[in-house]
This record gives sequence, structure tokens and C-alpha cells, in this order.
Amino acid sequence: MSVRVWHQLTLALATLLPLSTSFAQQPARHFEITAVRENRSGSEHDNGVNINGTKISATNLSLRIMIQQAYGVLDFQIISGPNWLSTARFDLQADTGDGQPISNAEFGPLLQQLLVDRFHLTVHHETRPMKEYALTIANGGPRLQATTGQPQNSMQGINQNATQGTAKMIGTGIPMSALAYRIAQQRPFRGNLVIDKTGLTGFYDITLEWEAGDNAASSLITSLQQQLGLKLIYEKMPVDVLVIDHAEKPSEN
Repeated sequence: MSVRVWHQLTLALATLLPLSTSFAQQPARHFEITAVRENRSGSEHDNGVNINGTKISATNLSLRIMIQQAYGVLDFQIISGPNWLSTARFDLQADTGDGQPISNAEFGPLLQQLLVDRFHLTVHHETRPMKEYALTIANGGPRLQATTGQPQNSMQGINQNATQGTAKMIGTGIPMSALAYRIAQQRPFRGNLVIDKTGLTGFYDITLEWEAGDNAASSLITSLQQQLGLKLIYEKMPVDVLVIDHAEKPSEN
């Protein structure tokens, strides 16, 4: 069965923040077959990246989104690049051809190498001062339900990025780093990192609700404290960013 990894991948990649210094990391495996074509449909809809055994596939993705998924970075951590980085869209298919299903841990390095091979992508990392939020434990301690059994590392959202109404986030068997990463994806916090500084190393089942709209940021902060016993502290800290040195549109095949 094909597994959509856009939401689940953020959980696995959350542990990569701040960025690794080894952007030239070679995966233990590689794709034997790759096909990349520019999608000229004009649609803004994409289906994320899907893993299906030894294969991955994606439809209508920009290179910027592929870089986010390959390196586990947020949008604002990507610096520079060609003017088509966000506007040109691509379909891709790739297969390792070795009969061994692709694991979540292998996905990032495999996709990184594909971007090098097909887009001639070269990057480096820098540290720049940026504003960020630290996810910490509130006075009174955490109000979290520890996961029993095998952690599922899955997170759902109901109306998460809404502009009005009630937004809801549900997590099952997730670490605090994954919760921090997902908070950073919400509208009020885009453009900021949210770093896990709780010191909690377990896995938890969570449900978080807050009111979207003009006061979404304060509502989410209040809900974190009241519902989960956690708080956000605003700081200015050195943040690792990914600088795009070079990228080319791939030749179609």
C-alpha cells in the first residue's frame, strides 16, 4: 500500500533540527531508476511524496518542497536558490530496485541524492540569528498522557491551519520534538522555529484545541499551557539555515 509521508515525515525529520552539518551524506542505498518531468498543468495542488515499498512517487511538487522533505527544514530555513525554486512543479518516480522497502530513516538521504543527481543541487548550511520559540514545561508540570505499547509516530489535524473556528491537533505516540515541529507549521508561528526544550524523552498521545483567527497565536499558547502543561518562550537564537548554492531544472526522461 502506498504511504503518504508528508504529515508523517515531519515527525521523523523533526529530530534533524537544527540541521546536520553533513549535507553530502551518502545513503547506504540509491535509486537505480529515476524519472523526473516538469508538471505544466498550472495546478497548485500536490499529493506530497508517497513511499510504496522500494519506490517513491510525487506529483506537482516544487523543488522547494522537495528540499524541505529531503532535509527536514521549514520553509524559512531555505535561503537563496533560482527564481523557479517555488514556482516550477515536477512529477517524480524513483525505485531502488533491490526489493527492500524504504524506511523513514532512509527516505531523507535517498531523496537528497536524487536531488543531487537530477537537479544538480548543491547546498551548504550557515548559522544566522533568528527569532525562535522554545517549547518548555509550564509551572505545575506537564499534563501529558504517556503512550502505551509501540509508538505510532502519527499526527493528524482537523482544521489545523484554519483562519477561523476551532483548530485541532491529535498526536499518537509522538515525541516532543514532533509536537514542536508541528506547532511551527501553524499559521501564527510560520517564519519561526519551535525547538523542544522540555527535556521529555518519552512518547505521548495528545489532543490540542485552540481558536483560529486573529488571536490564534495567543489562543494556541494558552491552550498549550492549560491542556498540556507546556509553554512557549520567545527567544532570539542562532538558527541553522540551508543555503541553495546551485540548482538546475532536470532533463526530462
